[in-house]
Amino acid sequence: MKIFLLLLVAVFISVVAFSHENAAATSVNQTPNVCAPNPAPATPDFNQVDTPTAGESVSSPVTVKGRILAFEAVFEVTIYDAGGNIIAHVTGMSARGDELSPFQASVPFSVTSETQACMWVYEISGRGDIVSVVQIPLRLLPAGAAGGLPLTGDGSQADSASWPAAVSLAGLLLALSGATIANAASRRP
Repeated sequence: MKIFLLLLVAVFISVVAFSHENAAATSVNQTPNVCAPNPAPATPDFNQVDTPTAGESVSSPVTVKGRILAFEAVFEVTIYDAGGNIIAHVTGMSARGDELSPFQASVPFSVTSETQACMWVYEISGRGDIVSVVQIPLRLLPAGAAGGLPLTGDGSQADSASWPAAVSLAGLLLALSGATIANAASRRP
């Protein structure tokens, strides 16, 4: 009877962890677009953002990479919340200012809870106008809430295993070890 209950607990933990893991996996694609209408959409000849991608969940600092043709190689990255308030802003530089050139910028931000946001990567023209805007809807995660297991290696990506899988495995191992102990105890004279 004890073995049955332990196995039942292990199955329950596995099912709960699996359903939570699947919910987390699908939620990335369900990030609502909170971006306001784009005032000056970019063409691929002037601004291409490779990362982050639309709907991605990101933690601080978020790394922005792409290619841009910007006056004097200077571009801007601004993250807005759903109400249009600025969460973060940085100025970056591309490799060159006279052709489409690679860029990378690190954008630190601080939020206290998961926040729907819109990142703008753009240029300020010589006349002071905002031009060549690429908008990316994102989900900003508070510090320490990147999901999954702690980062390893260079920290560029999370481990492929997630905490629900780890909990499921731990529950299964606990149930099996309990069943083994109970079985051994029942065979003792």
